[in-house]
Amino acid sequence: MKQLHHLAAAAALAVAGLAGFAANAANAATVVVDVSGAQSINLPDEAGNTVWLIDVGAGTMLNSLNWAVTLNALAPSSLSDMQVSFGSASGPAFTFAPDALDGFSDSGSYAGSLDLTGLGIAAGADGKLRIEFSEGFKDFGLNVAEGQWLSGSLSFDVTPVPEPAGLGLALAGLALVGAAARRARRH
Repeated sequence: MKQLHHLAAAAALAVAGLAGFAANAANAATVVVDVSGAQSINLPDEAGNTVWLIDVGAGTMLNSLNWAVTLNALAPSSLSDMQVSFGSASGPAFTFAPDALDGFSDSGSYAGSLDLTGLGIAAGADGKLRIEFSEGFKDFGLNVAEGQWLSGSLSFDVTPVPEPAGLGLALAGLALVGAAARRARRH
């Protein structure tokens, strides 16, 4: 009877840890970033670009990106030069242009999506997602805006990384279940 009680306690511990993982998976969310007012000024990683740090949680994984934006490229710059980069504040970034085809100045609206799973794009240990608006080609002098993000949004589907305590709880519970089962077989 005592072994059965230990087995039940160990199983409860394992179930609690695994429930934490399931709850974390259910916490998948969408982070929406309003791009209105952002400017594309210089090349990526140069001073002067619009850069936003969005708190999404330490290690949060980016699964997909959806965008619906309206851009305005100032002549002689083109709409295809306007780009956005995102990733951790301290690591490499993923860069894309919402419109890679319109090689002219003026306004345009664009929508689309990207599957980011398998690319390993995540917020850093500080929980910040860094978003930078830049130019793929510099037409004007340094620090002169070449494009304006007039309206729209970037929507990131994200999954938080499980907390280490939940993993430890699940592993400890499973180990105890195994030990209790071995003891029960011996007796």
